[in-house]
Amino acid sequence: MQNVEGKLLKFNFNPFRKGLNQVLGKLEEDIMNALWMKGEGSVKDILESFPQERSVSYSTVITVTNRMTKKGLLTRRREKKAFLYKPLYSKEQFYEMVSKAVVEGISGLSLKAAMVHFVECMSQLNPDKMEYFSQLIESKKQSLKKEQINGK
Repeated sequence: MQNVEGKLLKFNFNPFRKGLNQVLGKLEEDIMNALWMKGEGSVKDILESFPQERSVSYSTVITVTNRMTKKGLLTRRREKKAFLYKPLYSKEQFYEMVSKAVVEGISGLSLKAAMVHFVECMSQLNPDKMEYFSQLIESKKQSLKKEQINGK
């Protein structure tokens, strides 16, 4: 998957972890969350946003933010003697991109099994969402029919 600058983004999805830790390391997750809250910030700003009990060195955060920049997750610009880092994606855009990659990867294993388990999981987590998914499927079916009729 390519980011907005054309860099290839690679994720190692681990379904046995929780939240963003499924695709990011813990420090990467903390950095992204700090920058999503601030919009843009220096390493000092990032460190200041961490809880007191989170002990991470300045040089470690520099190393990780530079790696994240190379991975295509962050941009950086120089301001005076410091670099300011900014996420390339909003939190919602990032979740959407990762979700798409995960669904495509799982579907490649067994589309039928992936869909059956997805529907089962959604029905257990929030049964009210079943109507939403049903409407979403119907809407997509109608859209595809219109495209076929119009010759697209």
